[in-house]
Amino acid sequence: MALKKNNPLQGEVWLFDPDPVKGNEIGKKVRPALVVSNNLMNKGVSGLIIIVPITSKDKKIPSHIRIEPPEGGVNLPSFAVCEQVRSISKSRLVKRLGKVQSATVLKEVGSWLNDLLWIDI
Repeated sequence: MALKKNNPLQGEVWLFDPDPVKGNEIGKKVRPALVVSNNLMNKGVSGLIIIVPITSKDKKIPSHIRIEPPEGGVNLPSFAVCEQVRSISKSRLVKRLGKVQSATVLKEVGSWLNDLLWIDI
């Protein structure tokens, strides 16, 4: 079965093209990202998904969650950069690398996103 670029699943790691970027946004080259939006949104008509970019640079920032290879298809020890969470068009997706199977990694990312995005209304 062929993978469809328009149907990424939560927990998958995809290469995406972030260019153009502004300010301190992570980017300028095709890089991996963890899909964090739920599958209902991912299949929706908006054409958008929510991702957390991944970097191989260890900046010792607590909100950067370590992903060990071969988890998610990464080749090097990598870090999900939770504070850079963003919506992107599915047209920015280049290639599926794999799926994060580690419940610990997914829970840590989810916990950071909850802390970063929590709205008290």
